[in-house]
Amino acid sequence: MIRTSVRRLTTKVFSNPKPLAPSKPKASVDFDNYFQDELELRLLAGKGGDGKSSFSKTFQNEFGGPNGGDGGNGAHIILQASKYHSSLNNIKNVFKADNGEPGDSNFKKGKSAEHLIVEVPVGTIVRKINGNIACELKKHEQRFIAARGGLGGKGNYYFLSNMNRAPVECELGANGDKKKYKLELQLIAHFGLLGFPNAGKSSLLRAISRARPIVGDYEFTTRQPQLGSIEYDDFVQIHVADIPGIVPGASKQELGLGSKFLRHIERCLALLLIIDMSAERPWEQYDLLMKELREYKTDLTKKPITIIGNKMDDHDAKLQLEQTRQYLPYPLLPISTVEKINIDKLLLYLRKQYDELITDEWRDRIK
Repeated sequence: MIRTSVRRLTTKVFSNPKPLAPSKPKASVDFDNYFQDELELRLLAGKGGDGKSSFSKTFQNEFGGPNGGDGGNGAHIILQASKYHSSLNNIKNVFKADNGEPGDSNFKKGKSAEHLIVEVPVGTIVRKINGNIACELKKHEQRFIAARGGLGGKGNYYFLSNMNRAPVECELGANGDKKKYKLELQLIAHFGLLGFPNAGKSSLLRAISRARPIVGDYEFTTRQPQLGSIEYDDFVQIHVADIPGIVPGASKQELGLGSKFLRHIERCLALLLIIDMSAERPWEQYDLLMKELREYKTDLTKKPITIIGNKMDDHDAKLQLEQTRQYLPYPLLPISTVEKINIDKLLLYLRKQYDELITDEWRDRIK
């Protein structure tokens, strides 16, 4: 009887997952967190330790053979992806690794330096100065050796041979690599939220998550990408990324802030285009947004797209709803972030999309 009840309860909860209300109240202050998604990095790997030139001196054997030890290896500088970081703003511009210790007499090898591990967010692209991609850190704890430490020099014992019974030469440790890279961060989110300035993107993110981006009645209130999480009662979390408003010409980096942050939606499962239904001819916003996406990268238009019509509490928005729905080739969800109209339906729709699109590869990225 108990097993049957547990089975029914489990089936009920996990077959129809529902969004959870936040267990903690939101912060009373709005945040415009400093978000850095580009960083120029200078790296200096460790130098190898010098080899030792020495000869053994023991009792009744003052002129013994060579016994100089090798130097230790210099430390590498390793970039490691970490799911516990979400921005590049806490990463220094310059890193210098430790040098290897020199060798010593009596065949003592110098200690090799410990490698320097620099943690970066998952989704970081490592580019060389010429712009070529050196590595993409897509998974948690994935590593990339950005700068290799120098090898330790050989002691004079290494050069002992039948032709040279008393070598005095030894090697100096090799210098470590000096490298420069440019780090670019692509947010790992399930859904990317796009729209024109003052369309209500930040208000929507506040309504569906605990994120507290600044909201105002003026354009470009969102100046940095924002990330919000939606929790469901089966312990699944959906991440939504909000980027600054896009204006015509953004894809060519001519106007607005969106051109700098469009790359953050490249890895999203699906796109959410939000339009202002209170504006005249709101379907024209859809045409302009799709044009910017095509000009930036054609593959973005192949992702699943949903149109969210905001500000449905306005009288003009209600009059234009059916005409707009007939014009759009994608699903249109009418909502209002002010009156909380259809917010619950939107959350259930996002979960349905998530279940249809999620793959094991995507789960590994978020973990």
